[in-house]
Amino acid sequence: MAEPYKIILVDDEDEVRGRISSKISAESGFQVVGTAGNGYDALELIEQHSPQVVLTDIKMPYIDGLELASIIRRDHPTVRIGFITGYDEFDYAREAIELNVRSYLTKPLTQEDISRFLHKLKLELDTEIQENYNREQIQQRYQQSLPLIIENYFVSLLASGVATSQSDVEQLRQHGVTLDDSPYVLVSVYVERLPEHWGVIEYQKLKMAVRNRLNALLKLENLDHYHFSFHESLVFIIKQRSQSNSQQLDVLLNRMVQTTKHFLAVPVDIGVSDRHSDFRQLAAAYEEADRALSSSRFSSISPITYYNQQSSSEVRRLRFKEEDARTFEHALRFSPDAELKALLDDLRQNASAAATDGGNFDLYILNLASLLANYAAAGDVDLDALLGDNLLTLLQKLRGVDQLFDWVYSLVLRIRSQGMASKASNSHKLLAAAKTAIRTRYADPDLTMEDLCDQLAISPSYLGQLFKKYEDSSFVRFLTAVRMEKAKELLATTGDRIVELAVQCGYRDVYYFSHSFKKYHGLSPKKYREEHP
Repeated sequence: MAEPYKIILVDDEDEVRGRISSKISAESGFQVVGTAGNGYDALELIEQHSPQVVLTDIKMPYIDGLELASIIRRDHPTVRIGFITGYDEFDYAREAIELNVRSYLTKPLTQEDISRFLHKLKLELDTEIQENYNREQIQQRYQQSLPLIIENYFVSLLASGVATSQSDVEQLRQHGVTLDDSPYVLVSVYVERLPEHWGVIEYQKLKMAVRNRLNALLKLENLDHYHFSFHESLVFIIKQRSQSNSQQLDVLLNRMVQTTKHFLAVPVDIGVSDRHSDFRQLAAAYEEADRALSSSRFSSISPITYYNQQSSSEVRRLRFKEEDARTFEHALRFSPDAELKALLDDLRQNASAAATDGGNFDLYILNLASLLANYAAAGDVDLDALLGDNLLTLLQKLRGVDQLFDWVYSLVLRIRSQGMASKASNSHKLLAAAKTAIRTRYADPDLTMEDLCDQLAISPSYLGQLFKKYEDSSFVRFLTAVRMEKAKELLATTGDRIVELAVQCGYRDVYYFSHSFKKYHGLSPKKYREEHP
């Protein structure tokens, strides 16, 4: 028998939670794994249990069900949400639909109401899992026809390496494609290849499944876009009607990463270009997204990397038309050590055959030097400092093809090691800046994660990953801890009233302040002051 789907119940009345929980039997295919009396406790249970479903009342203390649903949709996009409320009003129902809530149920609930809701929900969950894990479904999606004319135009434009001509623009306009009617970003997606499980054909099918999933998410958000495959990446050109679309895009890409990992069991990395408004800037946008994607391969902090968040030390990579140069550049960025060594052995044999005279061999060394220098720069590695000398000078001292490629392989391993350390260091600096800002602004009741990200010019998904990786926490938990420690200090050192302390610690609601303090410290503010005179 399959494992039951997990449910978390959220209602501020103990009796209601117990009554609903008693109506959910094992035969329904669902199991209540946790109950909460308010939205903040519910978020902790969601992180702890990773449920498939959250059933929540709308009217609750601290944060209501609509706000809770909005947070769940942003941070846990695979969780289904159902509303339970005694307030059967159209405005609530309309907002619930906008939040992708699965059902809208009114109290008092009967056994028939619950059974009907769970039966429908189980069918949806079963179907979704079957579609995403069934290779026959992946095969059907792979066979589906795509608008090949438009895709071939985009591919040829990027492959040519030259600026888009007016005639190309007019040709695409005839097919309904425009890029000068609103700003756009170019998103490059790399699907991790797992050769121990996927052959060449299976890998292409998997890439198509990922492409279809992101395409579906973009359609769901009503974002105009074009998509195609180029080299080893999936490329999406996404129009943005306003600056507010930036956070919407970040939430969308984060959801794509999570759902792809959840349903297809495959990690992806994403590079995002700056905003552009001219069709002729398409090649530049691809270069930016590709450079951001290349840089992201050094970091396990976030799979989404934005070009405008990269270090200013990055330099523009030279373009090489030779197939071996393109293959080597791709292997530097994406291949594990063993595959890179195998490729270098192949290049070694080709170089040995090609190096028939000194002039040709010198040109090959120059090409290698350019590739290695750009690879190091993309990882924020100071190559001269790492080598203690100029790269080209050292390459020219080498003798023979074997010595050259042995040295190149050793250098790549050193660049990878230092690049990962450099990325980790930059991540620690960003996290330190975020923590300092929180400690400075904790008294502001309107301080949010989005507000802090705007201040630091980083994305919410990246900051969330930093807190999770290095603090084993979240923005909300860290902010709460800062406020609670400040509250403890004020209780021990001042005679201010509790309601005044609440405001000083960033709380408008003194009752929620007291609730949070007791939950954090184990006793009420009043009791703490009595025990710590």
